[in-house]
Amino acid sequence: MKTLFYKTPPYVKFLFANYAMGICLFFVFRVIAFYANYEQIEHIPEAQRFSILLDSFFWGLRFDTVMSCYLLLLPFLLLFMHDLFFKSTPFLLKISTAIITFFYLFSFLISGIDVPYFSHFNYRLTTAVFQWIENPVFVLKMVFQEFTYWGILIPLIAIAWVYWFFIKKIKTKCYQHAPSLKPLTKGIWFIFIGGLLIFGLRGRIHFDIAPIGPTNAYFSDYSIANQMALNPVFTFLKSYLDTKKESNKELHLMDNDEAITNVKSYLNRPGDDFSPIAKTITPDSSYTPPPNLVLILMEGMSTARMGTYGNPYNITPFLDSIAQQGYFFKNIYSAGIHTHNGIFSTLCSYPALFDRHAMNQVPILKYNNLVSNLKKHDYNTAYFTNHDVEFDNVGGFLTENGIDQIICDKNYPKEKMLSTLGVADDYMFDFSIPVINKMAQQNQPFLSVFMTTSNHGPYRIPDYFKSKHNVDGLSACEYADWSLEKFINDARKQPWFDNTIFAFVADHGWSIDVHYDISLNYNHVPFIIYSPKLIPSPQVFNKMGGQIDVYPTLMNLLKLPYTNNTLGVDLLTESRAFIYFNADDKIGVIDEEHLLILRKEGPETMHLYQSRSVTNCLNENIEKAKKMKEYAYSNMQAAYYLMSKNKVGVE
Repeated sequence: MKTLFYKTPPYVKFLFANYAMGICLFFVFRVIAFYANYEQIEHIPEAQRFSILLDSFFWGLRFDTVMSCYLLLLPFLLLFMHDLFFKSTPFLLKISTAIITFFYLFSFLISGIDVPYFSHFNYRLTTAVFQWIENPVFVLKMVFQEFTYWGILIPLIAIAWVYWFFIKKIKTKCYQHAPSLKPLTKGIWFIFIGGLLIFGLRGRIHFDIAPIGPTNAYFSDYSIANQMALNPVFTFLKSYLDTKKESNKELHLMDNDEAITNVKSYLNRPGDDFSPIAKTITPDSSYTPPPNLVLILMEGMSTARMGTYGNPYNITPFLDSIAQQGYFFKNIYSAGIHTHNGIFSTLCSYPALFDRHAMNQVPILKYNNLVSNLKKHDYNTAYFTNHDVEFDNVGGFLTENGIDQIICDKNYPKEKMLSTLGVADDYMFDFSIPVINKMAQQNQPFLSVFMTTSNHGPYRIPDYFKSKHNVDGLSACEYADWSLEKFINDARKQPWFDNTIFAFVADHGWSIDVHYDISLNYNHVPFIIYSPKLIPSPQVFNKMGGQIDVYPTLMNLLKLPYTNNTLGVDLLTESRAFIYFNADDKIGVIDEEHLLILRKEGPETMHLYQSRSVTNCLNENIEKAKKMKEYAYSNMQAAYYLMSKNKVGVE
């Protein structure tokens, strides 16, 4: 072995040492990620747990090898040239060392970011993270003010230091003994190492089979094991390269004409000269005066947090109570997994389209939305949020789409700011009462839209609120619910209360009790409509629906005529066979029994989600799966067509 070591070219030893160190440190990050999501591992039956986790780490080694070979390919070529031509001048050696060091440190940074990212969104890091690139300061403040994220900083710094420290020693050790080799021998080494790199890049030795990709990671029925097998640098770079493909710049789920035809049938839309899915809605009666509308988008309020859905911690007593006093829609799903998805889809009734950011388009499209329609009926409109309204371009989008005034961090005293997420929920609500009173005094109905934030990290709860819980997530949710109750109690004292409809819906849910790589509790959200005078008879609706159905449903309650040129339906009078939602690179389609998951990268699977079964029952339900897929693809493709042709307004 010593003889072989001394006769091996220094650059080969250096590359192998970097590969070995990189594989070991990627392994450490995978262990950390598993540990951070240990509650998902417990879903794997104990008898199978060891073998499945072993397979996950085995596949992880293969993906780590693929990534490492990509990282080492350019340095390999430069180091070979140095060994062949420039041994007396070490500039190529220095450049190669710098490149290897940068590549690996960047990879470790990506792997570190992936740990909290996966814990939050339940999928490996992709370029979806770039949705917030225009607000880096806001995002960094939010991250560093959330102390739970600090747990990854120490191992990340330690891993980077270990690599930095040993890379210098390894380089010195490898280049201490440089054997004098003949050009033919050097050529043989080049072919041998180049061949290993090619095989490593492919992840397999058979050239008649495509290189391994994300699909190969779905080796089991358990999402956590499948996803942990992937290397986050691999998923990040692959998603970046995919965005550069011409074929991905437009949405090609199916033919546009076929999609429109299907949607017209699904939604019973005759269309008009402007839009193929438009339908004029004329109510049978009307209110005099028209009711006011208060729409509250609740940050992170998953149904899994509510006692009504079985949560044992009693952290949403107010929401649980009004669910029994108004219209309660039990099977509602958010359009996506980001706040901007929730705001856009709730107000405009258009779905999320993978990781596209509809509110950040240039130019900003003007939708036939809830706000613009109420303005046609002389409503005053206002939007309230705790923090910077320019985050996600919310302010610009809403201004273009009909909001008269926006109340945000610029309006609040600086001393009331608790974090980068702004003021506490109850302070925002307190601040809103005089503003709404002023709107109500103008002898016009009003629309007030709220976006809360206190149920999101970094958790900052006012000292005057005393929680029954010591866990941040529980106490924050309890506080958010208390703030809603306080607001309703304060509103009850105002002259406009009796003629106001209050609607509560979440922007998205939260990753709780995850069984699939689409976290259902992240998309399953409450939708409650409360108005003691206008809705005297409480009712529970079990039909499937989504955020995209909020706007048409509210227009029915307001009894106002409008043109529905959206993908939403009125849940009081209409039904849909399935509801669909996005998780950036995946689509979920669901009814009362089955969940179908359609992945950009990976197999299609179907599950009996009510029993939390992870078994793929797709083969037993081929025809139903086909209908579900066609339903989701048709609606999403139709939405993309209307958006791309700027047919989302009213002529």
